[in-house]
Amino acid sequence: MHRFVIASVVLGCAALSAQAQEPAPAAASPVAPNPTPAQASAEQGQDLAWVGRMTASLSATSGNSRSRAAQADVDVSRKKDGGKTTLTALVSESQSGKKQDRETTAGKWAGTAQHDRDIDAEHFAFARMGVEHDRVIELKLRTQAALGLGRHVINEADRTLDVFAGLGRTVSRYREEKTIGGETDSRFASNSLLIGNEYTAQFTPTVSFKQRLEGYLSVDGDRNHLFKLSAALNVDMTRTLALTIALTDTYSSRVASDQRRNDMALTTGLSVKIGP
Repeated sequence: MHRFVIASVVLGCAALSAQAQEPAPAAASPVAPNPTPAQASAEQGQDLAWVGRMTASLSATSGNSRSRAAQADVDVSRKKDGGKTTLTALVSESQSGKKQDRETTAGKWAGTAQHDRDIDAEHFAFARMGVEHDRVIELKLRTQAALGLGRHVINEADRTLDVFAGLGRTVSRYREEKTIGGETDSRFASNSLLIGNEYTAQFTPTVSFKQRLEGYLSVDGDRNHLFKLSAALNVDMTRTLALTIALTDTYSSRVASDQRRNDMALTTGLSVKIGP
């Protein structure tokens, strides 16, 4: 049910946005002249440059309740020779309580690297690698590798929609033995079918949106189905600064008895534009 709700909401939003922003038929226009060498060089320079955003959020309370929280993430990409490389990184820390009995409520870092290679105008192949660490659930390291194919369903100047599928492998190592799905061990591994989508939209010159959904459907091993959703709305305040509202949600179908299946975070912070 959780997976169905997430997929329905995401696909519904994408469909509504696509319908709302469908351009009206335009009259025939004369053929544009070939770009000058200077224009071609500028376009090539933009493709070779890393572009994206770096976002940071901070919060603190004192008095009857005391807490501290900080999160930083980076999402950058670069296009080169018919390919696209995307890098992401996340660090999240939060604590609550007085100094003598302070409790860590979040202690996570993660990173991903993905390279897409265009096969033709509509289809692409990709390779993806991700790592994750979480002190709260005693996850020492989780690695995820995947290979697959995708399609550019929408590829316009102000919006894009990619869908993809492939094969992946997930290996999770814990600091102590855990009982998950009737199996007790400190290492769990599975092969999986990866399905998902990525949607971006430039609603106005100052408002943009990016969403990505990944589903790792386990076919053997620990039989843990893992779903990851990330979404961010950016409102530009200056040429380089923006207000960012971000949502991340990770769902695991099988977890240890002391863990919850859902791990969700909603943050608001400032982001800095990277690139030209």
